[in-house]
Amino acid sequence: MIQPNPKRELDFLIIGAGPAGIQMSYFMKKAGYDHLVLEAHDRPGTFLEKYPRHGQMISINKVYTGYTQRAAQLRYDWNSLLCDDDDVALAKYSKDYFPKTEDYARYTQDFVKRYDLEIQFNTRVESVNKAGDGDEGYLVRDQHGMTYHARCLIVAVGVQKPYLPNIPGIELTENYSDMSIDPEEFADQRVLILGKGNSAFETANHLIAATRVTHLCSPSPIKMAWQTHFFGHLRAVNNDFLDTYILKGQNSVLDAEVESIEKVDGEYRVEIRFTHAEDQRATMAYDRVLCCTGFRWDPSFFDDDCQPDMACEDRLPAMTSAWESTNLPGVFYVGTIMQIRDLKKTMSSVLHGFRFNTACLFNLLSQRYLEKPWPCDCFAADSHLIAEKITHQVSSAAGLMHQPGFLGDCLVIDDETGQAKYFENIAVDYIQESDFAKNPHYYIITMEYGEFDGDIFSKDRDPDAAKAYDDAYLHPRIRRMCRGQMLAEHHISESLENDWRIGEHPGERPLIRAIGFKGLDDPSQYQQTHRKQLLAFLDQQLAVGSPAIEPCDCGNGDACQCQRSVATPITTNQSVGNSCPISRNG
Repeated sequence: MIQPNPKRELDFLIIGAGPAGIQMSYFMKKAGYDHLVLEAHDRPGTFLEKYPRHGQMISINKVYTGYTQRAAQLRYDWNSLLCDDDDVALAKYSKDYFPKTEDYARYTQDFVKRYDLEIQFNTRVESVNKAGDGDEGYLVRDQHGMTYHARCLIVAVGVQKPYLPNIPGIELTENYSDMSIDPEEFADQRVLILGKGNSAFETANHLIAATRVTHLCSPSPIKMAWQTHFFGHLRAVNNDFLDTYILKGQNSVLDAEVESIEKVDGEYRVEIRFTHAEDQRATMAYDRVLCCTGFRWDPSFFDDDCQPDMACEDRLPAMTSAWESTNLPGVFYVGTIMQIRDLKKTMSSVLHGFRFNTACLFNLLSQRYLEKPWPCDCFAADSHLIAEKITHQVSSAAGLMHQPGFLGDCLVIDDETGQAKYFENIAVDYIQESDFAKNPHYYIITMEYGEFDGDIFSKDRDPDAAKAYDDAYLHPRIRRMCRGQMLAEHHISESLENDWRIGEHPGERPLIRAIGFKGLDDPSQYQQTHRKQLLAFLDQQLAVGSPAIEPCDCGNGDACQCQRSVATPITTNQSVGNSCPISRNG
């Protein structure tokens, strides 16, 4: 146990020992950085001991993937923290596809012990202030009166405070955070659940056999995760309730605005206005009203003169592309609160996404505070070597797959030396706002979905590898960039196994033996089709090299900082427009 000092000077101070705080501490402990984690409870990961309330996680724990490489296994292991030991995985604690919360709590506690992480338990942060007097960083005080001066403050406190919609009478409801989960207490009752997210449906499924009638209500229609690709929308594991609605099992899903809640004669009278019925109104009577409308971040431990900017109806902190507070330089955020950067688009709200965000932030902090270079692979700028590296990454890197279009790899070409530097797992908008974007010749590699119209389960496809830009399913995209502007783009056709390597596959024997593309005589050579098209794209771009700089009339002569360039022609197999990640997640 780390003993607190009356005052301690630190490079990095982390508040919170949930999965995100633990993940950042692991990286810092491995690197030997001066840091400390403060945790209010006597053990890590207490939030996940309670939530989801009904004890089952909705993040998958796929044990049998066919892959032996740990990096690739993490694509289907959504719960394990990133570390160098392949045996430290949740699969050692549970074989369940959707594991129990108690198993995950035990896993996080053992992870902390195994790596002897720098965590000070039973330490609640009471206040955060700017250091003042010209000093860098922040002063943090705990309930014991101890003070910590940190150059960099990392907030890993999740969204633990319930979010309550502004409805007259909302105080009469029972909240998801502390309501009873005993179905017998709801026997033969009329129950209204406010919300249509996973917590609402999780609750409805749990009560379905006991209630007389259950209604779910919110102004907006249900959004299915399989349609939006956003994990926070309704997951299939929680949607059993929908059958009882559509097939008339006395339950309903209402698209309606709740205008007021009153308690009259022992029941709750709820005034609602339907959003898809020309504002039709109704008065409904229920025995219980449950509020399952999500959570928000609570910044109350920051002093009044040090309050962080907020966003999303004050539910989340506002932050830059570096996950830094927009108004408190040196305050960074990790964990589910990172989701404000890709709100309702990718997976920063959940562990399998934000663990890779945290890895990126660690490298960013290492560079900014300790002048450590971004880690990268260096090799000759040869199209075959580049194609091999890109193919390996898009076929195995879990961060690219779990954060589509949000996290990407960056390949920088030095045309004078003929060298390539390959940087992995960086936020795309950070690439575009940092020194990476000053390069005249670089590439951003992502995996992204295309556009889905109509029935997601009945999507026509064109089996032409040269038209991969029309693919709707997750697939790789390589964008040629020059000083922040996209010059050309290449798509690789979607794959049933998300694997584009030649002669390699998950498991001992391949699943896919042949796929016929248009113009391909031998369908067993389908992997060669992807490689040849990628090589053709790279050969052309490498041959062009860095664009010439246009003459500038700004009048600054040799001191000119203008970065206008002559763009290379757009190549084949591309789609330029609103799909560019520069604007997609802005």
